[in-house]
Order: sequence, then C-alpha cells, then structure tokens
Amino acid sequence: MRMRAWIGTALVALTLLAAHIVFDGVFSALRGRTFDLYQTIYPSPPVSSPVILVAIDERSLSTTGRWPWNRGRIAELVDAVAANGATAIGLDVLFPEPDTGPGGPEGDQQLARSLAAAPSVLAASIEALPTAAAAEPKAGWSLVGEVPQELPAFGGLVTSRAIFNDAAHGIGIIRATPDSDGTLRQLPLVWLRDGAGGLQLWPSFALELVRTHMGETGFAVRMANGGFDALRIGPRTIPLETSGTVNLRERYGSLPLVSAQTLLDGSADPRIRGAIAIVTVSAAGIDQHHITPAQVARLGAEVHGLVIEQLLTGDFPRHVADAKWIERAWFLAGTALVIILGSMVVSRPWLSVPAMILVVASPLAAGIAIFMASNSLVEGLQPAAGLLLAAVTSGYSNYRLAEQRRQVLIRQFSQFLSPAIVGKLAESDAEAMIAVEKREVTVLMMDIRGFTTMTHTLSASEIVAIVNHFLAIATDEILKRDGTIDKFIGDAVLAIWNAPIAVADHADRALAAALAIIDRVAASNGELTAKGLPSLRVGAGLETGICSVGNYGTVRRIDYTAIGDSVNLAARLEGATKAVGAALLAGSGTAAAVSSPMRSLGKVKIHGFDEEIEVFTTARREG
Repeated sequence: MRMRAWIGTALVALTLLAAHIVFDGVFSALRGRTFDLYQTIYPSPPVSSPVILVAIDERSLSTTGRWPWNRGRIAELVDAVAANGATAIGLDVLFPEPDTGPGGPEGDQQLARSLAAAPSVLAASIEALPTAAAAEPKAGWSLVGEVPQELPAFGGLVTSRAIFNDAAHGIGIIRATPDSDGTLRQLPLVWLRDGAGGLQLWPSFALELVRTHMGETGFAVRMANGGFDALRIGPRTIPLETSGTVNLRERYGSLPLVSAQTLLDGSADPRIRGAIAIVTVSAAGIDQHHITPAQVARLGAEVHGLVIEQLLTGDFPRHVADAKWIERAWFLAGTALVIILGSMVVSRPWLSVPAMILVVASPLAAGIAIFMASNSLVEGLQPAAGLLLAAVTSGYSNYRLAEQRRQVLIRQFSQFLSPAIVGKLAESDAEAMIAVEKREVTVLMMDIRGFTTMTHTLSASEIVAIVNHFLAIATDEILKRDGTIDKFIGDAVLAIWNAPIAVADHADRALAAALAIIDRVAASNGELTAKGLPSLRVGAGLETGICSVGNYGTVRRIDYTAIGDSVNLAARLEGATKAVGAALLAGSGTAAAVSSPMRSLGKVKIHGFDEEIEVFTTARREG
C-alpha cells in the first residue's frame, strides 16, 4: 500500500517535469518575477552615485516656459552643467527638427557650439523599419568573432539633426526593451543596425556616457556561444548576455537630482563635479516612466543612471549556464526526499512535516543565497512550487493510507470491544477529530503560595502530602459546582466552567468554588500543623471570556482544554495575588459576569501584558 503512495507522488513529479520542458516558453516568462523577488529581498547596496540628473522640472517650465524650449536655452543649460564640472553630459532628448522658436537658426548654432565645447552625448533611437538617417557611431569598435545571423538587426535610426550629431562627442541608443509583462529587467548595451553601409554596432546611451566619462575612444566586443559574450571599455570587462544585454541591478531610492532652473539661475551644485550628468525632462505628462523590479514608475533617465552605476561598479547579475537543468535536477532530488518524508507523516509528524517544509523551501532559499553571494541568477520559485505539489500529493496519499489502516483497526477490534469504545479508539488514532469550538468560559487558576520555598525544607513525602491535601480540597469544591478540571500543574490547579457542560451562572460558580477552597484550606491548617506540616495559604485568579475549548494534542496524547486570553490572564492574576495583597484577583470579565459585588483594586501591571489591567477582588476582605 505504501508503494502505491510512492508511485503516485513520483508520477506527479514526472508530469510536472515534462510540462516544464514542453512548455518552456510559458514557464520562462515567470522567471523574471522570481528574480524581481531576489532584488526586493537583496537590493543593490547604497553607493555614492557617479550620476546626477539635471531635471527640466515643473519649476523650470514655470520659469522658462513650456516645453520644448528654444535651442538657445538648452545651450545655456549645457554650458551651466559643463561649468559645474560634469565629466560627461547626456541629453535624454532628441532634436530632429530645426528650431522654429525665438532665435531660430542662431539657436541651433548656439546649441551646436555648446555641444562641441562640452563632453556631450546625444540620444538616438533605433527602429525596425529603414530610415533616411545617416548618422555614424562616434565610438570605434573592435570585434572578436563573427556576429551570428540569428541576432536581430534593426534597419532604422532616429537621431537629432546632423548639426548636433557632428558637434556631440557621443551618440547612444536610448531604446528600452521590457519583458512581456511590461517590466524592464534587461538593458541592451550593444545594438545592431543593418544600414546602407552594412552592419553597424551602436552603443547604448549609458555605455556611451561611460566611454565619454572615461575618455575612451572605442569598445572591444567578443562574440561566443551564438551571441555576445563580453564587452571591454578601457580596463573594464563587462559580461554580456547573448543578446547583448545586461540585467538591471535595482536599488531602492532615486538618483541625485538638481533642478535645471537652479543651474540656469547661476547657482552651483558641487555634486555635479566629476559626475556624469543626464539632462532629462521630468515634468508631469512629458517624461517617460518604466516599471522596474523595485519600482512601478522609474524615470527613464534614472534607468540609464542605474546602468551607468553598474558599468562603473561591475555589479552585474548573470544567468547561470544550464540553470534550467540544474533547477530540474534539484526538483527531482527534492521529490525523492519528499517521498521518504511523506511515508513518515503519520508515524512521526513532528519530524517529517518540518523537514518536508524545509525541503520544499530549499530551492527558493538557495536561489536567494546564491544571488546574495555571487550575483548569479538561479530560479528557485518554480522548483519550490513543484515540490509543494509533490509534498501535498505525498501527504494526502499517506493520509489516505492511514485512514485505510484505521478502518482495518475498527473491523479488527469491533469483535472484542463495544462500538462506543472502538469509536473512541478510532478517533484517537485519527488525531483528535472531536471538534474544537469557541465559547465563553470562566477560568480559575489556584496554587499554594510560597510552595517553592517550602520544598527546600520538606521531605519528598511531606511535599506530596501538602500537594495532595490542597488538590483534594480544590477537586472537591470544583466538581461540586460542575466545573471541569483542566489539569494539575505541580501545586496548581486549572479549572474551567461552561465547557463541556453548559451552565448559565458559570462565573458565579467559579467564584464560589475559589472562595470555598480558600476557606477550607484556611480551616484545615490546624490539621496540617498537628501533623508537623506548615500551614497553607493559596492564591486564586479568575477571568471570564471567549476561549477555544476542545480536544488538543497529538496521536499519543489528547487533552480537553481551553486556550485563549482569559486562560493567560487568570494565570497571571493568580501570580499577582501576593504582590497586590489579596487572596483572590479577578479580571474585568468575571467582575462583570458575577451577580455578587466585586471591589476594584485599580489598574496594576500584569506580567505578559503591555497595558495595565484593572483587577477586582471580592467585597469581603481577603488577605
């Protein structure tokens, strides 16, 4: 029978594995979400950013006028950024048409002069359809290997006017390629354009800014394994995915930003000196935002800035080679463990269930750990989800096996025991199937004051005599008033009223029982001292409220008990009787429920509760 459960779990696992291979494209689309989770858990550590955004914001527009500005004003902004010491200035805007505003051609000439005088980089976009744009890359390229025909090459290019392209020190592509769910996770560093003069390599906007910042004249790119492999700029080697992209390494928070109007007004900003400045329009309704792994709306210029940070720090998450097969092997190994642990669910649940949880969670935990340790991307969520299904299958199969055995037990013992006894036996074997319910109960906790001190001076037989003396009195008075003895805890007794037998005046009965026990213990002290035993004093805590009552426990032991705040408070009140100076303390629930008057002792600090609790005692004086 157990073999059947093993085979069922194995078949489920093999089915899941086959589906993962056959529907690889569907499941691959889910991988990005897992890597988003990794970056949420472990974002990029804070760095002193080498990038600052120069934002044409609402303040700038309200002062200078609506967008687009005339080219002369843009030139003034470029000059101001350069005067503040930027090592590279990227304009995250295009100027494809002549200036038709005030200044006209002179404004274009002024901007061209500013671009030539500053370490400027212009933006361009690449398109699928051919265009008439004839711009050439500013950077030189050294290619190691051949570009595979399978890599996509674009026919069109959208750039600024030739007067600006000729003046600028660099031109980079700003186009972004989000995943199918709209999230931007990868940014191309190298673009292929199949132009009239043949195949061209174009750098991204971020890469071109880094080249200008470093004072380099070109790049070297290596092809391998059917695509791009690595890119070198100066002393830095940048690992590439086969498509020429890098994975975006997110961090929380925004990049440093200065209002363009601040610089136009003549104010200096020391953060610009030695930094890469990106001029962008950030006003509402004009700027473009992207969904990234850590933010639902990140400014496009900020995305370029994050890539620049990665290029300068070398922080590049990489997909592990053959990661999918590693993940599948992990799933199969985990399934084998799940099958073994599933067979122990009934006999050793305390061991097998936590162990099974660890096995199910291990791929995800390992994926997070690998990412944190080495920036490597291994999908952990899908293997964990598969293992969860295998674990559920294994657990259910073994439960069904245990249920079948229970039926066998009933058939076997029904010949020797009454049906009622057999039913209880079967229920115990089925792990406490008696329902647990919530109901209002009154809880009484009582014990002997100073009992621990007594034990240091009494023999074992004398300790037993004292405890049994108290418990006998307590049991008698509790049962007289239809209470249920929950348990004995050393020298203490815990009792409840209104469960399982319902009684309308349960608070009155509990109070009466507590007072009767106090009185009988005091009255019987002469009997104890006559035997050479110390006299006793007891403390009582009472509270009324809603608790969960019923059978709790395991296959080996089941107890009928109550669980809830009222139980906890009754125990704490009993412990506070000595400090308060009352033999009996009751909570507000009991004070409101009893028919006899109660005397408030005010609010006191009760151990285990954040706020002070108002406590009550009986109207009669108790010491």
